[in-house]
Amino acid sequence: MAHPRAPRPEPRSARTDIFLNDDRRTHAAGRLEEPLTLEHHPLTPSQSAVLFVLMSQARDVSNPELRTLAPELTRPSRQKLIDLGLIESAKGPRNSYVHSLTDRGWAWCARELDETPPKGAQPPIRALYAVMASIGRYLVADDLRLHEVFRPPASPPVPVPVAPPAAPIAPDDDVDRRIRAAYTHSARGPGAWVAMTTLRAALPDVEAAELDDALVRLQRRPGVSLIPQEDQMLLTDADRSAAVRVGTQLCHLFAIEDL
Repeated sequence: MAHPRAPRPEPRSARTDIFLNDDRRTHAAGRLEEPLTLEHHPLTPSQSAVLFVLMSQARDVSNPELRTLAPELTRPSRQKLIDLGLIESAKGPRNSYVHSLTDRGWAWCARELDETPPKGAQPPIRALYAVMASIGRYLVADDLRLHEVFRPPASPPVPVPVAPPAAPIAPDDDVDRRIRAAYTHSARGPGAWVAMTTLRAALPDVEAAELDDALVRLQRRPGVSLIPQEDQMLLTDADRSAAVRVGTQLCHLFAIEDL
């Protein structure tokens, strides 16, 4: 007498299997959980498109960026997707929401590859579903999962800036720089007058003639002044000895307006 044949086990949804790595998922902590089972909730065309876009990016997507990629995610739609456990939303930089797919969201997308477009879907959404159905057939044929196809974009390598070789400092540039530094240290502020006796004392290793040439050269630049002391009675012998000749004038005071 022939024995009755045992009933064949009902196969898992091919689309859900596209997402799941195995019959059971490995939790981040390392423990195994039961297979992900969920009711496949119908969504509006816009909500479906938002989930597909989040799947395609496989990363956190900010509200401003999402608006450039998908239909607007309104507050009621966002709350519905959160309540269904399909997305996670949190406040990000500049107080803007950042969204990402949950495991349930990935599983919903996997199941939706077998579905027809939502009721009332416009041609762009219907075209999207046609493309996604083709991707679903490809995944089944090659035994792939969604996460193996949709990955975050690779970050381009950050170029290491290469500083141009420093130009050798000419002696004149070096003296000019030291004069500016000495003035900044001695002056009460930009544009304040500094006596030449003070400036020479701050640069004792610079020869007098070299310093004179540098000061005459600097005073030709905008914002740099080298002038005589108007009240000659205020000058000491040290002031007269430290003066710089500019043309026919002996100058005793120096200033730089823009430091």
